[in-house]
Parts: sequence; C-alpha cells; structure tokens
Amino acid sequence: MPPPKTAAAGAGIALVLAFTVFRPPSTPGPLERDFEAYYAAGATVNAGGDPYSRAIWAAERRIPGVAAGRDEILPYVGPAAALPFWSLLARLPYGAALAAWTAVLIGALATLLFAALRLARAPRDPWTSGLAGILAFASAPAIAAVALGQTALVGAAGVAGALVAYRSRWPAGAFAATLVAAVQPNLALALAARLRSRRDLAVAASAAAVFAIVTLLAGGGRRGFIAYLARLGAHGAAERDVTIQHTPAAIAYSFGLTPEAAAVFGTAVAVVAILAAILVIVRERLDATTATLVTCALLPLVLPFFHEHDFVIEVVPIVILALRTGGRARGLASIAAVLVLVDWFGLAQRHAAGGQILCLGFAVASAFASLNPRRPGRGGRPDLWGLTAFALLAAVALPLGLLKPAPTWPDTLPTRYRADPAADISAVWAAEARVAGLTAREPAWGVLRGLPLAGCVVLGAALIADARRRRRAPALRDEFRDARRMPRRNVAEI
Repeated sequence: MPPPKTAAAGAGIALVLAFTVFRPPSTPGPLERDFEAYYAAGATVNAGGDPYSRAIWAAERRIPGVAAGRDEILPYVGPAAALPFWSLLARLPYGAALAAWTAVLIGALATLLFAALRLARAPRDPWTSGLAGILAFASAPAIAAVALGQTALVGAAGVAGALVAYRSRWPAGAFAATLVAAVQPNLALALAARLRSRRDLAVAASAAAVFAIVTLLAGGGRRGFIAYLARLGAHGAAERDVTIQHTPAAIAYSFGLTPEAAAVFGTAVAVVAILAAILVIVRERLDATTATLVTCALLPLVLPFFHEHDFVIEVVPIVILALRTGGRARGLASIAAVLVLVDWFGLAQRHAAGGQILCLGFAVASAFASLNPRRPGRGGRPDLWGLTAFALLAAVALPLGLLKPAPTWPDTLPTRYRADPAADISAVWAAEARVAGLTAREPAWGVLRGLPLAGCVVLGAALIADARRRRRAPALRDEFRDARRMPRRNVAEI
C-alpha cells in the first residue's frame, strides 16, 4: 500500500495541476448553463407566462452569454414546487442571482460531505476531512453539478442529510432534508429503502404531502400537474437516446439498437436491478442506512433519465467506504470510485480538457488510497486496486475519446439555427439534439458512458461485502446483541 502521506501529496498536486497547468480554455455561453433555465423559468413566471413552454426563450435570450441569434432553447423540466424559489431569484439581476445560487451549491456540497463523514463515523480531524473533501470535490459529478448549476447537487445533499437525520432520530431534520431531496425527485426515490419504522414513514409522508401541496399551488392545480406530467413524458421521450443520457437504454441505442429495442432493454435492466436490490436487502438483512446506499448505487440502472451530474449521489457511499472499510470491500470500492467519479465520456466531448480530466481522476484515486490508512486489508493490497484500475482505464479511454470525438450542445448547433415555429418545446429540444449531433450512434461513446454504470454495480458489490465484513466484526456483534434487547420498533432502525 502506498504511504498515506505520499498518496495524499499526489492527490493535492494533481488537483492543483488540474486547475492551473491543465485548465482548458473557457467555453462559450453563460456560467452554470442549467441555471439559465431555472432563472428564465422564474422570470417567465414573474411575467405571467408558462415556464414549461417556449415562452421561456424570451427570458433565456437576454441572459449574458446566450447566443440570441439562433434558437438554443433550454427547457425547464423541474418540479413546480421549486418555481417560487426561482421566481424569487429571478427578481435579482442575473449576476447577483448566479452568485446566490453558487453559494447554495457550495453549501450543498459541504453538506453532502459532512453527512458522509457522519454516516461513516469518521474521526474529526483536518487530515480526514481534507482528504474526503478532495475525493468529493475532484469527482466529475460534483464538478459537473457545480459547473452547470444543477439542482442534482442540492437533491443529493438532501438525501445524505436525511440519512443522518433519520439515523439520529431527529424528525424535524429528517422532514426538512426529505423536502430538500424532493427538489430532485429521481434521486429522492432512494430514501424509500430507509423507511423502516412508523415514525420514519410518518415523517417522509408529511414531507411528501407538503411537497405535493406546494407543487399543486405553484403549478396551477390538478390540471397543471397533469399537464406537467405530460410535458415531462414528452421531454423524456425527446431526450431518451441522446448522448448526454447515461442510461442503459441510451447506451444500447449507441450500440445500434433501434429506439424501441433500446427502450425494452432499458426496462429489462431496470426490472432486474430492482429485483436484485430487494433480494440483496432482504437476504443480507441490510440495515436501513446500508440498504439506502445500495439503492443509491443501483439507481442509475433503474431510472429512465440520468445525467453525468446525477452520479453525485454516489459520492456519499464511496466516501463512506473509503473511510471505514478494508480488505476486498475496499478494493472493490476503490475501483468503483475511479469508474463512477471520473469523467470518461468527457475525454470524447472535450479534447482540450483531457489533461484536466486525467489529473482529477488521479486525485480521486489517490485521495481514496489515502483515507482510512489504518485498514490495510488483505489479499492484493486493495489500496492499489483503484490506482491500477485508473491507469488501465485511462490507457483505453483516452485514445478512444480522441479517435471518436463527441458533439456538445449548443456548441455544435449551426450559427443561425431556427426551430420549427409550430413545434412545442419538447419537439424543439428533440430537434436541437438531432441537429447538434447528439442522437448519432457511436459504440465508443456507449463504452465511455457505460463505465460509470459498471462502477455502480461494483459499488453495490462493495457495499454488500462491507456489510458482511461488519457483521463479522466483534464490536458490531455486540451492537446487534444489544439491539435484540431493545423494543422491536427500535430494532428496525439500527
């Protein structure tokens, strides 16, 4: 195993190089591109328009950095419950609103990291916190979430905070965190595996009820909600096979399957993943927190809508495993870290950023190897597994990305592109993706996007191996023996 201080120094140097020597040139367009849609949705609401329609372009085209000379509409598909917040931010000048939202994102990343440290029962020292911070901050999903201004980071922080609050039996904190997690509903679904007691179910149901009420009030009542579901379905269909989707169906499409066959394949994978999660949780008798972490790991295989930044939810189980596990579980977790937390597809999308991507990947692998050095483990020096896997994957992914460059929206749209004036916003988004080249079939892109999904499977295996290892630990045997003496309603919460 590499000396912890040596690996830590390597992580720090790689992080510095990533943002200095290997920092790529700035790309055109506004900062935090997805915040463009959030801000414009709020501005559209303030003007009395429909934020789920093409009316949003009237606000987007006025945002600094947007190419107003062509149609590059970015739809808003978030829940209506968030519209009052976006409406409030849209009353500020764009620069001030962007600064405020950036502060929220940084706070969300800090919350996610703090929650992971608490869940791992990590020692409270600067060394541990700093290395865990490098592991989280250098991860591609976290960087993508901040760079795009994505609510996925806030939702993931809500999920992590809810896990801490439910385990600590803090109803008010659990209610608030669950409500925050619902801002990104696809990630909040993982909390279903955490609900084992009547009290937890009541807290989660209360948060869901408040979220539903705000959604109905902000979204135009029952008819507005039905219209939103229809719009969400249309947008999902428009984006199902594009290269920015990291789903089994989209990856199968890139390998040549027809859209219909790819959808069937994606559904089959989702069903298998759900059944596997249920079987593992029941058969291994996983505690509520571990069951939720396993659900987080398998979530990308289930959801029909998953982007690179959504993988930020996997930072939580990876940091936890880096801090507490050893042996084979640690080796598997280190491999999962480099598969999930490195921007492999970015090597094809952004050639100028290749050096930065590899530096950040090395920082992730080195930070993982530096954490929890008191558990060297047995059988193949597992702290080297992640570094070795990173080197091997980089040797394949880098030339693959260089040989098969991938397009990016809106950079590859024609300068004077005009959408069909009669098309609705979902049809416009589908046309933009097609014209920009995002629907092209290229197996190499499928391989690169498939690496994080493979990493999620490895992460699930690491969590199961860690659960088995902890059951064999003497201290935990005592904990379970004491649990049998507790009232039954509390045993399920351990």
